[in-house]
Amino acid sequence: MRVKTFRGENMAAALAMIRQELGKDAVILGTQSVREDGKTLCEVMAALEYPAQEAPPRPAPATPAQAAAAKGRPGNGAAPKPGAKVAVKAAAATMASSPQPADWNREWTEIKGHLLALMRPRLDLSSLTPRQRLALEYLEREGVDEATILALYRSIVERGEDAVIPALSRLIAVKPLTPALWPGVAHMFVGPSGVGKTTILLRLALDAKRRAKDGPVTVVNADAGRGKGRLMLRHYAELSGLNYAEADGPEAFGRFLDGAAKGEAVFIDTPSLTHGGGPEAWLAQWGLVGRDQLAAHLVLSPTYSSAQSEHYLRLARCEQLSSIIWTKLDEACNYGSLVNMAHASGLPVSALTYGPELTGGMAAASGKALWKLLFKRQLPGQYPDADAAA
Repeated sequence: MRVKTFRGENMAAALAMIRQELGKDAVILGTQSVREDGKTLCEVMAALEYPAQEAPPRPAPATPAQAAAAKGRPGNGAAPKPGAKVAVKAAAATMASSPQPADWNREWTEIKGHLLALMRPRLDLSSLTPRQRLALEYLEREGVDEATILALYRSIVERGEDAVIPALSRLIAVKPLTPALWPGVAHMFVGPSGVGKTTILLRLALDAKRRAKDGPVTVVNADAGRGKGRLMLRHYAELSGLNYAEADGPEAFGRFLDGAAKGEAVFIDTPSLTHGGGPEAWLAQWGLVGRDQLAAHLVLSPTYSSAQSEHYLRLARCEQLSSIIWTKLDEACNYGSLVNMAHASGLPVSALTYGPELTGGMAAASGKALWKLLFKRQLPGQYPDADAAA
């Protein structure tokens, strides 16, 4: 997509320049009046999606004469045609310039920034009550991004509400990671290296063991490339009376999901998210595509930047991705990223963890726990609350 700003004496002049340069398919993103050299001008931001015909054309079928000439090679009496090397270099340059996913992400981020810059002056906070205005200003200082602030503002204004919490509740859904709300599914944890996937898995497995008493609880290692995590998982499983298993193929995963469907608590540790692949590739390899008995949970830390969290969200996207778990809450200086990721992903928050202990420091997600984090910076363990403490 190509984005460009045009200035003219009036709207008609600006539109004429847009039609001349971008054509009739251009889309108007925004308009505003600006002053330049003492004159008032009309500024219009327009965009044009690159048409399909700009892609490198496919070569036409070779004629018999061209095919015969193409069979010639240096050393068998045929010399390459003049300009052949130049054509090869041009083709290589064209291929190298093809848009990559990272380029599209950067371009979309730039477009989104332009759009937000145009909409920001229209964000009339004076139309809100003093309490609402202070709440939105506080959330912005806590790291909530402009797109999310705008979504909250629109939600409040459109419904004529007197408080911010109802709008936040619509934006940040919660679905506590309890057997009652997640029946008959195995839980798979995905996330970057060092975020605490294995730790949250063990915490949840120990909690399930405490709830189920005599019921079977199985922890599964599906990360064959990480020896330390594997040893830790096996060690704590043996100490705690948990069943330990290693996934060695689709048949093993089938047994684990069948066990979960019958009421067994199953928790699966996965490889760390990298540029080389994510859950979609693993699910296909393990024969889990389309299986309903599996819920994947993205494990993130609020210490990550928004760009980093969104990057991991893109890597973790799959049909079974069901919730976000936030870890290392005690290490963060603010919690705006919890709101940003809820807005960006549309996924509920299922669990909150803090501290290094395996037997504590975990809370099932609740609205009260999130609001205390956001507005008071209180961890779930810092106040008595039966609903927010595990």
